Amino acid sequence: MSMENTQKLPYIVAEIAQGFEGNGRLVELFCNAVKTTKADAIKFQIFQADELALKDYKYYNLFKSLELPGEIWARAVKSMHQAGKEFFSDVFGMDSLEFLMSIGVDGFKVHSTDVNNETLLSKVAATKKKVLLSTGGTEALVVDRAIDILKNCEITLMHGFQAEPTEIQDNHLLRIRTILNRYNLPVGFQDHTAGDSPLAHSLPFLAMGLGATLIEKHFTLSRVAQIEDYVSALTAEEFVKWADEIKAAGAALGREEWVLSEKEVKYKLNVRRAVCTAKALPAGYEIQVSDLALKRSGNEKAINELNQVVGKKLRAPLAKDMAIEREYFA
Repeated sequence: MSMENTQKLPYIVAEIAQGFEGNGRLVELFCNAVKTTKADAIKFQIFQADELALKDYKYYNLFKSLELPGEIWARAVKSMHQAGKEFFSDVFGMDSLEFLMSIGVDGFKVHSTDVNNETLLSKVAATKKKVLLSTGGTEALVVDRAIDILKNCEITLMHGFQAEPTEIQDNHLLRIRTILNRYNLPVGFQDHTAGDSPLAHSLPFLAMGLGATLIEKHFTLSRVAQIEDYVSALTAEEFVKWADEIKAAGAALGREEWVLSEKEVKYKLNVRRAVCTAKALPAGYEIQVSDLALKRSGNEKAINELNQVVGKKLRAPLAKDMAIEREYFA
């Protein structure tokens, strides 16, 4: 992980889901609000009810009410691209997949209910787009197969339990490490903590520290109005503050490699301790560990490593508390 990349982390997806409530004006308002934040992308759930559920399903009518004319979504994608932000959508069927491709979305979210939908996965794979692949509530072997199908896509594995609001103990953030070790793919955190909980702000920071490089955070125009999918969402004002903070914190990730930075090297030079005599030593004496001490010194020629001094013979006597230089050796 390069320093340049960590300065851009985490990648933030403002999750609207079904919050637009089948209202084109709300789609526009959501897009305009997200543009004012440091979110990198916006995500909606765009689908046709009949490809998601049968008419006897209890939420079929809700799904049907969410359908909007294609031009509304085309304008939304164009608007976000003009603002320099990406546009994602959940994908639940072939027709909506084809439509989403036609309006130029940047990537797709595969919901956990479709991780075993190999027909849909194969069609998504053919797009070679970015894919956010949910792992919540899904067995590892099923995810293995999905990854194999989607191998030509840019996959980010999304960790998070999507029952909202997610109880704190159900987040299992340590699983992020397990997913990283198993697949060696980017991992994101799909946060569904109650939006009015103080931990709604802080859990993504923990996820980022464990290795998540993408945070999907629900966004609402109003919790008071109880707009659809508001439960685990931050308001626009809250989201702006949170996104500023987590983007700033991303710079703290630094590099994985244990290589000292220029500042660390400079600090080390300023605070390192020199090898000094712990007592007076005569000329010709072979120095032992017990004859030495480590103390800070302004002598830039002083030796800093004990193993470079022990066993050496002195060409001249040294007083106590003298920083030892190489020229002192016989």
